[in-house]
Amino acid sequence: MVVKQLYSLIEYDESVKTMEAGADHIGLVPMQNGGVPAHRVPLERVHRIFDECKRRGVVSVAIMLTNDPDEMIELAEEIQPDILHVAGDGYAADEAFAKRLKAVAPNTKLMQAVLVDDESAVDRAKKYAQYCDFILTDSGLAPDTGIGASGQTHDWSIDARIVAECGKPVIMAGGLGPENVADAIRQCRPYGVDSLTKTSIKYDGGYMEKDIDKVREFCRNADAAAAEVGA
Repeated sequence: MVVKQLYSLIEYDESVKTMEAGADHIGLVPMQNGGVPAHRVPLERVHRIFDECKRRGVVSVAIMLTNDPDEMIELAEEIQPDILHVAGDGYAADEAFAKRLKAVAPNTKLMQAVLVDDESAVDRAKKYAQYCDFILTDSGLAPDTGIGASGQTHDWSIDARIVAECGKPVIMAGGLGPENVADAIRQCRPYGVDSLTKTSIKYDGGYMEKDIDKVREFCRNADAAAAEVGA
């Protein structure tokens, strides 16, 4: 099995439909001082969505776009997500942060985004893997979204090295959609694949919602490729 991770959910009904379409992980941006305002989800709704995740056996991911570690820790303590994803472009988790997270949210795992811009990403991933539970590989920066959300792919040969060498589960992101997710799985054999831009409908003002038909196709194609490679 290859995990299918769908970002960035905003509404409760949309989240439920995304789970029903095949998502194993769903991620959202809890209200914080970072990211596109239209993507931030009020904490009351975050709790409702993540409670539904727990009921359905879907993994909940809280996306951190703030660059303030204290704010991240406060949010983790309040929300208690299954995974805390550090994706800001000005802060990366370190060993001290991992210990702080474990103290306030002992059941929350830590995922660090790695910007795959050149071969140096391999060494960065290895460093983060010493104290993180997951590595997420992603493409270049988009305005106000930290690492990722650019809708662009990158050099998958680097991802393949990270998967082979970092020693922790790797989730591939960066321009993945129904049309290319199978190729990504065949080439890199990741633990999981992530989609935001290519499975979303975008509106003015930064607001977006999941295109459920594309989510379903993304999940179906990922499952077929995983079966093909024996993952």
